[in-house]
Amino acid sequence: MLKILSLQDFSFPSSDNLITASFMYDEPVYCTKEELQQEIQSFATYLHDFPVINITPEMLATRETARTIGARDLFLPVQDSSFKKIANIWREKGLLEAIRAAAAESPIEITYQVHWLATRMTQILDVIERGTFWSKVLPISGFGSVADVISTRDWTTALIRCMAWHPHCIRLAIATRDDRIRIFSIGNIGTAVLRHSAQKSVCCLSWRPNAGRELAAACQNGVLIWTVELGAASNSLSYAYTLKYRNHAPVTSVSWNPQGDLLVSCSLTDMNMIIWDVAKESGIPLRRLGGGGLCFTHWSPCGSRLLATTCRKIFRVWDIGAGTSWKSERWTVPNGRVAAACFGPNLTLLFTSTEDPSMVYSLPLQEQIFDVKKVGTLDDNKVAIPLIDLSKVTFPINDEDEYSVGGRVTSMDWDPLGKYLAIIFQDSSLVAIFKTKIGATSRITKVEPLCFVKGFPGEVPNCIQFYQNCQEGTDSTILTIAWSNGFIQHFPIVDGAYKESNLNHSKNVGIMSNTFSITEDLQTSLYSSFSYIQ
Repeated sequence: MLKILSLQDFSFPSSDNLITASFMYDEPVYCTKEELQQEIQSFATYLHDFPVINITPEMLATRETARTIGARDLFLPVQDSSFKKIANIWREKGLLEAIRAAAAESPIEITYQVHWLATRMTQILDVIERGTFWSKVLPISGFGSVADVISTRDWTTALIRCMAWHPHCIRLAIATRDDRIRIFSIGNIGTAVLRHSAQKSVCCLSWRPNAGRELAAACQNGVLIWTVELGAASNSLSYAYTLKYRNHAPVTSVSWNPQGDLLVSCSLTDMNMIIWDVAKESGIPLRRLGGGGLCFTHWSPCGSRLLATTCRKIFRVWDIGAGTSWKSERWTVPNGRVAAACFGPNLTLLFTSTEDPSMVYSLPLQEQIFDVKKVGTLDDNKVAIPLIDLSKVTFPINDEDEYSVGGRVTSMDWDPLGKYLAIIFQDSSLVAIFKTKIGATSRITKVEPLCFVKGFPGEVPNCIQFYQNCQEGTDSTILTIAWSNGFIQHFPIVDGAYKESNLNHSKNVGIMSNTFSITEDLQTSLYSSFSYIQ
């Protein structure tokens, strides 16, 4: 029987007070805080262009954020009569939107009778659309809260709440606890600080592909679209506007498709996934019954698939065919909900649920168009394969202390080339990194443990993301880790095939040699705990 990879297969992390600085040529490198910034370190060559970032509590604002003045604020609005505005909305968006617009107007402008009727009809429409399962007020913490579903550990109290690498350049956006977004970019001495009155409780950021300066932020009351100006006067030149949709708040996830022409957002209180036309500042709801509100969405690297996870056992994978209507495949996990997920190359999806013990599953989504023998049968395209057992394990440090790793997953990220998988846990101070390999038919053919990354004593990882602008043939991959003390660490992973004999390392451990390979027999087996519905 084939063995499933476990956290027990990792080697023990270092037991001293050193931080794991990099993984170079098949061995982790450890160093002190002072040595981390030294140019003589072997890993420093790979970090020359990456910004040094350290967010401290003293940097955070102590007063309420002020609204940034944008270009649209310099123009005077045209004052139309209330009935004319309602008529325009009726003509452009239909009767229901006109009723809602009438309810939002002053009773003096449209008469008390019309306003009373529009208000009552709007309330009825809201009840029908929202349903009875979700309440308007979400809990601040615990099950069902925003902090429970987003991919940041201790989101409520963390100095760094989320971050996002630009897909095409060295540009990192970081949202901090003071409701500000800071932009760190290569070649810019100063840091752009974005502030807006609508920028509250930011929990997700997404740069627009093929448009270097546009950034979407998921906020408490909607989606904020920034046009970021970098340079000395960036704080005054950057501007933003808000996208809102009824009953669609707080927004917990925003995601641009790889082509940069579609923006998707979701909310815990809304079963609709909103597809935004950002230029027109309008959204189209995409709804499927079942599962309650939505937690997060992810696009595949090619843009042909869209993952949408719900607050219950259901998750859906949308097939976005060119020139055809969108179709969704409905899946369920055995228990809990999908806690984290990520797409890799060749339409491979990795995901894990909130059940105990946790398990990472692989779901190949590529169509086998040349495999005519399996037409009409339930083949391995419709099978979620158990890949990694994430049951909690402990590693002794000394007679009194020990490292604990595993359990519920907070965040999981796969590098763009599909070579490395990083995972952080809700109750562990370590980051687990795996080495992966994907075959041409969308199947993961090899998984092996790489190393654990540990921070300084008392620090835990809050969020992670791989640097996105990776190229085939390069010898390094960069994982960015936001630690609870506000330190942003860029962790280089250098391929052992490029090892040079004259390199010296600060500290190392033995080479990891436990390898997990999936055979054809396992790929064609059905994991019975999952159900698939066309």
